[in-house]
Amino acid sequence: MAGGALLLSACGTAAVSGDAVSPTRTSSIVCAERGQLAASGSSAQQNAMKHWMRAYQEACPGVEIRYVPIGSGGGVAQFMRGATVIGGTDSPLKAEEIERSRDVCRGGRAIDLPMVGGPIAIGYNVSGVRELVLDAPTLAKIFDSEITVWNAPEIQRLNPGTKLPATAISAVHRSDESGTTQNLNAYLAGAAPEEWPYPEAKA
Repeated sequence: MAGGALLLSACGTAAVSGDAVSPTRTSSIVCAERGQLAASGSSAQQNAMKHWMRAYQEACPGVEIRYVPIGSGGGVAQFMRGATVIGGTDSPLKAEEIERSRDVCRGGRAIDLPMVGGPIAIGYNVSGVRELVLDAPTLAKIFDSEITVWNAPEIQRLNPGTKLPATAISAVHRSDESGTTQNLNAYLAGAAPEEWPYPEAKA
């Protein structure tokens, strides 16, 4: 299991429309009195976003927040073209993206806010097998199509006593740009560099 940090990329200036802000009587939240805030991005942080939005909107009923979980890559793309003011991503913006963000962040630039951590797990479906051990080099070879059957010697060696079928492995992964994919790439590149010599890309 690998882990990743979930971030919000947002402009380093006031993001909600409306000039007036005021603290609420029941909390220490400083509220905009009115406005709309559009955000999109990582589906991995959707539940956290729902919780934060609900808490803020209860304290600040004049503000409407909308978060669309379209994936980390899509969230960054929408943010970078000014369609949203927050992009939820599993990986920080690149230096060149931060510099380009000055075009959409009036008087400022994008900032990355680490918000929550999340595990990355590999699911499997092997008939008759309830527990399966896979290390980083073996995972790298599976996703690189070097190990193609479940009873391959590398897998059998990690699971002595387990009867593994000679069925083909069908590796499934996200087709869009994903920060979670990038974090998995980073894990494989760090834990199994000889088996996974690929860049830490989102896709």
